[in-house]
Amino acid sequence: MNGSYRSKAYFIIGLFLISLLAPITSNASAEESGEITILYTAVNPENNNTYHLLSAASWEDSASAARGLDGFLTTIDDLNENQWIFDTFANYDEQARHLWTGLTDYDEEGVYKWHDGTPFYYRNWGEDQPSSSEQEDYVHIAGTNIGNIMPGTWNDLSNNPELVPVYGVVEIGPGADYALRFDGIDDYVISDEEMPDWGNHIEIEASINMPDTSGISFITMMGDYGWGLYINNGYVAYSNEYSMSNNPKSNMTITADNWTNVKVVVEENSSGEFFIDGVPAGTFSSDQAMIPEGDFGSNSCFQDGLECDELYMGRMGAGCDCNYFMGMMDDLIISNSGNESSWQFEEGEGTTTVDNSSRNADISGASWVMPDGSIVTQAIQLFKGEDVFDITGMPGDQLLFFAEIEEMTKSVWFNAYNEFSEFWMDEDANYEIYVGHEYIPNSWNYDVLLETEWGFVFDEWQWPEAGTWWFVIVPLQEITSLSLYIDWDVADPPPPLEEMTELFNAIPVTDQTITGGRQKPLEEKILYYYVDVTENLSSLSIKTYGGSGNVDLGISWGTVPDPFDNFGFWAEPFEDEFSMDGTDMSGKVAWDGGQGNDQVVTLYDVEPGIYYVAAYTYQNTKEFTIVSQFTYQPENVEPEDAIELTPGIEYGPLSGYDGLLQYFKVNVPVGTERLEVDLAKGFGEASLFMKIEQAPTTSDFTYLSSSPGAGDKIGFNDPTPGMWYILLETEQVFGSVMITASFEDRYVWSYDGTPIEMFNGEEIIGIEAPEGEELFFFLNLEKPGEYLEISTYGGSGDLSITAEGKQFSFGFDDDFFFEFEEDMGRQRPSLDANYEDVVIDSFGDGTYQSIFIDLPANGRFDISVKAISEISDVNIVANWVYSDFLEPNVEEPIVEPKADDSCRDVAEQIMKITDSNSDGLIDPDEFTNSKSDYDVESYDYSVMDRNSDGDIEFTELLQETCNCESELWIVFDQLSNENEPVSIELLSSQIYENRYNFLGMDTNSDQRISETEIEVMALICETTFDAFDGDGDGVPDDEDDFPNDPDESKDSDGDGVGDNADIAPSVANDLVYSIGAMVFIGLLALLVVFARGNRNNLNSNDWENDKNFDITETMLGMQEPETTQHSNLIDDTNATVYQSSFESMEEPKVNIQPASQEISMPSNVNQKIEMSAFEDLLNSEVNIQAPSQQIMGMIGMDGKESIEYPINSGVKWTRNNPSEDWKRS
Repeated sequence: MNGSYRSKAYFIIGLFLISLLAPITSNASAEESGEITILYTAVNPENNNTYHLLSAASWEDSASAARGLDGFLTTIDDLNENQWIFDTFANYDEQARHLWTGLTDYDEEGVYKWHDGTPFYYRNWGEDQPSSSEQEDYVHIAGTNIGNIMPGTWNDLSNNPELVPVYGVVEIGPGADYALRFDGIDDYVISDEEMPDWGNHIEIEASINMPDTSGISFITMMGDYGWGLYINNGYVAYSNEYSMSNNPKSNMTITADNWTNVKVVVEENSSGEFFIDGVPAGTFSSDQAMIPEGDFGSNSCFQDGLECDELYMGRMGAGCDCNYFMGMMDDLIISNSGNESSWQFEEGEGTTTVDNSSRNADISGASWVMPDGSIVTQAIQLFKGEDVFDITGMPGDQLLFFAEIEEMTKSVWFNAYNEFSEFWMDEDANYEIYVGHEYIPNSWNYDVLLETEWGFVFDEWQWPEAGTWWFVIVPLQEITSLSLYIDWDVADPPPPLEEMTELFNAIPVTDQTITGGRQKPLEEKILYYYVDVTENLSSLSIKTYGGSGNVDLGISWGTVPDPFDNFGFWAEPFEDEFSMDGTDMSGKVAWDGGQGNDQVVTLYDVEPGIYYVAAYTYQNTKEFTIVSQFTYQPENVEPEDAIELTPGIEYGPLSGYDGLLQYFKVNVPVGTERLEVDLAKGFGEASLFMKIEQAPTTSDFTYLSSSPGAGDKIGFNDPTPGMWYILLETEQVFGSVMITASFEDRYVWSYDGTPIEMFNGEEIIGIEAPEGEELFFFLNLEKPGEYLEISTYGGSGDLSITAEGKQFSFGFDDDFFFEFEEDMGRQRPSLDANYEDVVIDSFGDGTYQSIFIDLPANGRFDISVKAISEISDVNIVANWVYSDFLEPNVEEPIVEPKADDSCRDVAEQIMKITDSNSDGLIDPDEFTNSKSDYDVESYDYSVMDRNSDGDIEFTELLQETCNCESELWIVFDQLSNENEPVSIELLSSQIYENRYNFLGMDTNSDQRISETEIEVMALICETTFDAFDGDGDGVPDDEDDFPNDPDESKDSDGDGVGDNADIAPSVANDLVYSIGAMVFIGLLALLVVFARGNRNNLNSNDWENDKNFDITETMLGMQEPETTQHSNLIDDTNATVYQSSFESMEEPKVNIQPASQEISMPSNVNQKIEMSAFEDLLNSEVNIQAPSQQIMGMIGMDGKESIEYPINSGVKWTRNNPSEDWKRS
């Protein structure tokens, strides 16, 4: 046995001597680094990097040796590199070896970092690794089995394991090269350190990688409009003055998504030159070769008192918070022959960076990345069915996670939620999640963007690609205790093909029957088929028809559809918006579960492979037929194969899917007024692009229509004659679409300002408006909707959309927090649903604007389109889908608040409550002890007691309560809801004792009066109410003969009629009425005489004197002697009678009757006979006496007093004042 030990000792010594010779015998040159030697050197053909195998040592010693060799312990980026290292070194020289990698979590337990600083993404842990031991912080590749750890996988060990020798693998290279990534929104870097004096020469250069070179993106700028370097629509530009339009720029452009070195060299007052990747890219002359210091003096700097002399990177300078850089930046160098400020961004972590002269700069939002764009952060793996808890982050952080999705995974569910926090009750987004397959996504390059709704994220993917799925969480607010959960379902393998029926293109399989029922096992309720696709198809459809009963249909790639499990969620396949048409946007699975046997399922963009079909029933189906249909790729997928359309004739049906481009063309003759290209019928989502003479692309086109759905349309007046090319494209799917090109009459848009009603899916085309004009539309939803989308597209210009209406919202009460039942453990959230008013603005670019409203309420939505710049040929469309589960919004009648209590009511209430002894007076004790709800204590008792009798009468109380200040507050407090402003219209509709100018109160012109505006008005208002003047005529009630009549205040003659209404204020009404009666009788008699005389004149020239005077006698009651009539007539020319004319009320006079109307009288009648009564009446106005001086008249607008005297005589008298005598006017 001792010999055996001796032999082993000799063998070990021999190996040791051989290892000493290894540096000499190795095919790589031998180098020493302390006590560690290089055993072997090899070059990886995939990355062309050099690797050294070191002798066994601790991890720390091996890492130190690696740095001495200008390298690092190896960084393993993927499975291929891991396998190459294992194959090359783990069994070198036919000796099994464990290999140190550069991975360690020594600094922080569980936070792994590579030795060269590269972010930790790829991993290949052995089973149950890494361990949780705090002593095992260094990772190696197992060279042999270590328990259940398989060779080639990873295990963590202590720094210097005693029992297991480990050999370091060195990878030669400079290590990780970091850069900063800017989001183009608000990321930047700023340094307030003093910069060198660049004199008359400056050079600025940087390495940049931009995903989009359009627009203006500043790389750096000094201070306030100082020197700087930026990109202007792909050109390199130099900031030499305030106006960027005068800044010089290169004669070449840079390309997107490539690292590019850009540089400018400026010799002040001499010349300047641009360089792109070291190649000259244009010069500029001395008048542009200026080096501004950055002290322009912008308003923001001047007003805020800022120095504005900082160096900015990633945005414009201090004078403008704008033109942010989007992309990656590295190696920013500012220099001249004597000075240099070089920002290499070598830190790779933290919120500060330094230049080569130790000048500090603060990083605001920008992220540390590797040159390939991958973020520098710890990647955390998500495992199937396991939660990751307690995730925290601040705005600007990049939190990285990944999951390894298996082959044949048919469904993945991802969920993010916040534990133990109420932030999810906030509707605003708290974080965003970017998802990428096989690459680390960012804000401008991702496969899926997940946004929070009420703080939660949930998404599901059907048939995802196998491999690594990366999740980058970007907090928008601070997040605490965030949890992530992912789970997936791997499909079972399909049955053998021998057990299924093969379907061939267009060949029906007839007489298919399935007998279902509740008692039947699942396998008897389903029939399986398969289709062997050998070439790419545009679409694959499976159709069932005929027979009786009810059959449902499913198709799936990879394995048979499972309708009875449906991934564990529903008893029947979930029907999405395409389910009735049997389509599937993922291209992997489709269902159709309609009534009867007529079902269709369709997959698009079908790749070669086996596709499985399931026909199943929950009841019975008999003698149905099933058939497959192949749609091969269309022939017009290239511009040169474009199909020419015949004007006015439909072409189709067409189908499409993401990635399929179809080209058409139409020849437009001279004189065509309008060209329209219209997609109609069908389903799905499609877009149209047009261009003259050349085929359009999705980024290069003249006209575009991308309205929701497959009903797009392009129309425009005066098309250029020639061949117009049309591109039909989609990012989803569409089918059964017809396309038509037609020539139409000129379309002229007209708008009169009346809102235009919109209908579901019906476009309004050709909208035009000058800059600043606003157009109004509206739509009515008959019942609540699942969604409402309003979109504008096409044409030219810039616009915005605003929509107003009501939206369904979930109101969470205080008991929403999950309550768990003792037995069931089921969540029971308390939920209250309601509708709320919403105003939503559109998002988009140019005329391509969109508004999307989830769960819109029934009723009217008002839509306004504002032309930011002139717009023309714009189309607008609204689309909505009604909901089957939301209750309609019932508008409750709006009850305007009303001021029920006036200031009079308040005064009555105060009097009733305060006047405790009900004597109609309030004494000081009652006033002091008042129990009124109103603030009686604020009243001044002595001021209220106007007559100073020691008691307050109701009138005195009313005067105080109804002064303008008190009345304003009484009304406002009743109309205002918790001191909220009250509309002028509502305030003006109330009844007031005082007069108010509410428009004048509205100091901010918002048509509402606020509490502050009431306070101001209460201080300056004027009380017009007088409680002591009940009728408001300005005469106190105790001096007013008519206290309740605002039109009367005096009764001079005491007849009970006010002077204003009295005919003769100073004459008793009885006398006036008597004289009036007499005048009336006289006038009546005179009229009768005139009438009788005219009639007799017509019949005969004889005058019957006795009849004439009989009338007089009868009317006046006089007895005249009877006279005999003579046979001789009186001559017309010698006999006349005078009569008074009342035609003029202004100037009474006696008129002589014309000869033609004179009355003939008998010759025996004495012409001097006068009828005394008539003479008295007729001559009364000739001999009228002036009124007495004591009689009062009416005061006119001219200040003169006037009166009609006698009453109803038409005679008017005037005087200037009561002391004068009356004068006839």
